[in-house]
Amino acid sequence: MEQETGYVRNSAFSTRSLVTVFALVGVVTLGNLWLHSGGPPVGYARYTGFGFSIDYSRRMAMWESDLVGSGPPNDSGGVVQWARQDTELEQFGVFWIKPEGIASSFEKTPAGAIEQILGFSEMLGTNIGERGEMRTMTKDSHEVFYQTFTVEEPGVVIPGMMGAWYCEASGTYIILYAVHVPDINYPEILSQEVETIWLGYLAALACP
Repeated sequence: MEQETGYVRNSAFSTRSLVTVFALVGVVTLGNLWLHSGGPPVGYARYTGFGFSIDYSRRMAMWESDLVGSGPPNDSGGVVQWARQDTELEQFGVFWIKPEGIASSFEKTPAGAIEQILGFSEMLGTNIGERGEMRTMTKDSHEVFYQTFTVEEPGVVIPGMMGAWYCEASGTYIILYAVHVPDINYPEILSQEVETIWLGYLAALACP
């Protein structure tokens, strides 16, 4: 895979939790959306590999693993995640999984891929709380299934959003998530921006 410099790679992090709460995470604002026809904006780098590309802030830490956090990613499945922290907490990541990697208990659909990823996360220790209604939208002629969710830690509820679609070019389901806490000093204040943040990353993500 191609990765531009400007990130911190830390293999100590894994999908053991969707969020490394308060330890690593931060904020990035994609106020000006861009197209993938050119290079990333100043201050951003582009990750390319495993059938997708996405632009991310050079100030963000990055780590990647297989789907259960026990080894490196591969063509069959994996996840790459980014995060940084100041007074805000924000983290996002991209999972990918082949249809044959979807368990028989889930449908081989984008919605089924979301179910499996959230199931993996719960199995590995993340407490997934309330989940919103599954909705759909279109991105680059792909039907995207998406929903809100929360991650619940002691005394903290962290809002998030996750969406998935099937990328024909790579033969994988691409799953994008984002979580956000506006102020880590006041974690009881719930984010009203997580959908806008997620949509920004969605615009920056391409599966050619």
